Amino acid sequence: MAALVAAWRPESVFAGGEVPLAPSTPYNVVSASSGSAENYSLSAQFGSRSYRIAVQAFGETAGEVDFAVAKADAAFLDKKLTVTGWDLTTAQVEAASPLLRDTDIGELLYKTVTYTLTAYPTE
Repeated sequence: MAALVAAWRPESVFAGGEVPLAPSTPYNVVSASSGSAENYSLSAQFGSRSYRIAVQAFGETAGEVDFAVAKADAAFLDKKLTVTGWDLTTAQVEAASPLLRDTDIGELLYKTVTYTLTAYPTE
């Protein structure tokens, strides 16, 4: 989330579940997985972890949504994030939704973009 705040402005980036009641548009909601273990060895030790970062970009117009997606791409796409004790691959887009309307929150438009990356222990 810090990468996206740095690429944009703090009042336009929220963690999942922490969006205020009436945020100004456009804005992004960021959620990250805790990572799933992969590539187990015969000794039952995993060799890497797979992570997903989901960004929901909201706006009143398609242009606002595209602007918010561009900010998310600037923060994550092809970027190598840093986590102590891990060597991470660059983040890639796993999936992107079409433009949708969210009638639950006052007719805003949104897209969801999911970025994936893999982490390898540095030890």
